[in-house]
Amino acid sequence: MQECLKIKNKMKYRFYVNLLFLLLIILSINSCYYDIEEELYPTQKSDCDTIATTLSKKISPILSKNCYSCHSAANATSMGNGINLETYTELKKYIDNSKLIMSIKHSTGVSAMPKGTTNKIPSCDIVLIEYWINKGAKND
Repeated sequence: MQECLKIKNKMKYRFYVNLLFLLLIILSINSCYYDIEEELYPTQKSDCDTIATTLSKKISPILSKNCYSCHSAANATSMGNGINLETYTELKKYIDNSKLIMSIKHSTGVSAMPKGTTNKIPSCDIVLIEYWINKGAKND
């Protein structure tokens, strides 16, 4: 009888040791996984503030910095293929046919802007322009 109890206790002990070992393996495998927000949600720009995005406050400065050197009233004819983005009326033409956003995103079928480079304008600037367009591209 005593011998049976010893064997039973040994089996219980091994069972618990094996169970504990199995749990440790499961926990260690699980602990190797972690979420990287930027990889899971690549379109979410935490550092790009779209609050108060208006033509005058955020969009015009972006266009001025990146586009007006070729696409202003002064340079549109000589450098910008006749495309002037300086006035709202002219800018609206390229918003309405989606060419502005397609060009700055380097989409196929349109001329990638800025011209002469494979680099796009900063991604936050693209997000702001796209946000403004999606909100109605108001002249404010």
